[in-house]
Parts: sequence; C-alpha cells; structure tokens
Amino acid sequence: MKHTIRRTSNRFSQFLYLLSLACLILGLFILGWAVWPAPTDAVQFNIPAGPLPGAPEGFDFPSLSDYALNISWPRWIRRDEVGLIHLRLTDLVQEPLPGNAVRGTQIVLVEPALYPLLITPAGSVQANLGDDQELLLTWEVTGTSRGDFPGKMYVSFGFLGEAFPTDEEPQEELVAVPVAVVDLHIRVIGLWGWDSGLVIWFGLLSLVFWGVLFILGRVIAER
Repeated sequence: MKHTIRRTSNRFSQFLYLLSLACLILGLFILGWAVWPAPTDAVQFNIPAGPLPGAPEGFDFPSLSDYALNISWPRWIRRDEVGLIHLRLTDLVQEPLPGNAVRGTQIVLVEPALYPLLITPAGSVQANLGDDQELLLTWEVTGTSRGDFPGKMYVSFGFLGEAFPTDEEPQEELVAVPVAVVDLHIRVIGLWGWDSGLVIWFGLLSLVFWGVLFILGRVIAER
C-alpha cells in the first residue's frame, strides 16, 4: 500500500514538474516577445548645394549647402506601443566663407504620412538649419490594429516669396520645394489580440505559476 502511494506521489510530482516547465517556457516566451527590441530600417543620402530640381519653373531655389539626410524608423511595433521615427539633417560644409560671410538659414519642412497609424506631432513640421548645424527631429508612431502600413516621409526646403524677384510686391508666402520623398513601411504586431500590458502581466503570472508548481512538486516528491 505504501509503495502504491509512493508511486502515485512520484507520478504526480513529475506531472507538476512538467507543468511548471511548460509555465516557465510560456512565461519566458511571452516576456521575450514583449521586450525584444524592434529592428530599424533607415535610408541615407546627400543633398548637394545648388539649384533644386524640384523648384517651380522659372525660379532658381537653391540648397544653401551640402546636406546629409538620414531617416530611420522601426520595422515593426507592438500594438498600442510607441515607436520612434528619427530624421537627422547635417550640414556637411565646415569651411567658413570668405570675409566672414554666412550662407543663411535653410528652412526645412518635414511631414510623415502613415495613415491610419497615429503620429505625434501630426502634420508638417518646420525648422531652421543654420551653418554647421545639425537638425534632429523625432516622431512617435502608434498603431491600434495589427497589419502592414506603408507610408511616406516628405522633406522639403522652404523659401519666402521675398527671396526671389517678381513683377509685383514681394510675397510673404512660403514656397515648399521638395528635396526627398522616402517610402516607409511599419508592421503592427500583436500576441493573441492582447495589448502589451496584458501580455506582460500574463508572462509574469506564468513565471509565478512555474515557481509555485515547482516547489509543490518537490514537496510532494520528498514526502
């Protein structure tokens, strides 16, 4: 009778060990999925100084310097979590102009479009880039539903109407001249349709069950 009870206890403890191992594997998998960093896609190219090809016909809108443009974005983001899109525009010309002259300020207009993903700040962003400066812009992107979402990043240089001659009074309107259109693609992923907070909570709970079942199995095996 004692041997029968002993064998039953050993089988039950082994069952608890296996169940605790399953909880451990499940918890590590879920937490690994929740914290694994997303890979980043990026493009980089130069914008040479001189007339811009996208300028309106009849106007000679120039790039004031040689610039390096770098745009990076996450390949995927988890549902309801925040991903970051970065833009870096760097003035590559470091030599001063003769006679302490300055090149002026380059007006930069940037607008990411990734509908229906939520982008903050929304709409077009305007910034000024002076000599030997570097422009850094960051957007937060969030998705509420899973799927693949293509989009674009529009980069333009802005010029005031008073900066070029006309037959009438100088205009104050800002003219945007496109210099780059970058294709973006972000995938929104999810685990079993849960949001990120619930996924992390379930992963931690699985680890707790692993500890409880493992200790319970040892207690039964040592009886």
